[in-house]
Amino acid sequence: MTDSERTGPLSDITIIDCTRALSGPYGAGLLADMGARVIKVEAPMGDGYRNIPPFLPDYAPPGASADTAAAPSATDYGAPFASVNRNKQSILLDLKQEADKSVFLELCSHADVVIENMRAGVMERLGLGYEDICKRNASIIYACVRGFGDPRTGESPYADWPCLDAAAQSFGGLVYANDNLVTPAIADIFSGMLMALGVLAAINHRKNTGEGQFLDVGMYDAMLAFQKSAVAQYGFTGKPNPSGLQRAMTLYPFDLFPAQDGQVSIAVGQPHHWDLLCAAMDRADLMTDERSATNAARLQNVDWVEEQILAWTTQNTRADIMAKIGGKLPSGPVQNMQDIFQDLHVASRKMLEMCATGGSNPETALAANPIKFSKTTTTLYQPPPKLGEHTEAILAEFNIEKKG
Repeated sequence: MTDSERTGPLSDITIIDCTRALSGPYGAGLLADMGARVIKVEAPMGDGYRNIPPFLPDYAPPGASADTAAAPSATDYGAPFASVNRNKQSILLDLKQEADKSVFLELCSHADVVIENMRAGVMERLGLGYEDICKRNASIIYACVRGFGDPRTGESPYADWPCLDAAAQSFGGLVYANDNLVTPAIADIFSGMLMALGVLAAINHRKNTGEGQFLDVGMYDAMLAFQKSAVAQYGFTGKPNPSGLQRAMTLYPFDLFPAQDGQVSIAVGQPHHWDLLCAAMDRADLMTDERSATNAARLQNVDWVEEQILAWTTQNTRADIMAKIGGKLPSGPVQNMQDIFQDLHVASRKMLEMCATGGSNPETALAANPIKFSKTTTTLYQPPPKLGEHTEAILAEFNIEKKG
């Protein structure tokens, strides 16, 4: 519930968040969810992600005057922004202005971590790069997400190129592997996640040595790491996997199957899983049939084996199928968000937290932190910030006077 106390294992950490869009904010959001104080630095027009719908009824576009006629003002962001920027504060700074640069550097002198996801060289040209901040705070941890990495950790011929999720997925082989883009934006999300992990590792290193450091995650690199298995397969054989999703390459069944009201996934990872599936289908004959008794046989006779399974799944609903195999072998109904919101697991694990956004808006649900701590519990303690909402309070707290 929002407006509660900030808790979590990182509650003693202060982070200056200069990220925008999705990859950087997602990583910074993970750290905020775990209790870090995250101060989001935004330009006068704000993070462009604020403008992406859907919006709550009581909404004012970023930059709109609070007294604009007929312009509601409880929020100035949509659902995508809210999802990765809750538990953060917002301070408005124009980093192209000398006075605001000075404020930014002063904030960094009080911080543990600085995070950004701009193109290589942008912060350096502003005089606000890692080395500039180190002059004021030698123990700072400076983390970034770049499309193709940062020259400090390894040169890339694409270092100056812009990059969004689709480009990273394409470069990194994921589009080839799936014959399509993977949604939601996995290159953004996974890169942000790795960046957050790197920050935690750097914090541990500083705890032991007193040293801060620079770290980066290249989105291209993250997609390569995401496909460790495909990399290893090519390393072993020198042959790339075929393009597109492969129905059966190493295990079968390991696929989606149609039911009367949707689809279910069925994954047979162990020999006894196949026997359990056969029993649920009332097809004991398939346990011994030479075309299906072993995984090798099933891979050789995929079409025929699929027909046998389809004959069963298409005559049953998802609930019927799960009643017979759920908990016995890896399987799951293909669920949409309405299904998920009604799932008892989601409620018992407290994976939806209600967020009060103010004005005439109703409370809205946001995904909770999936990392569950037994001692240092986490919470959704603060709604997503309005643009510059905390500027005055933060400057006063750190006794920073904005000049000019």
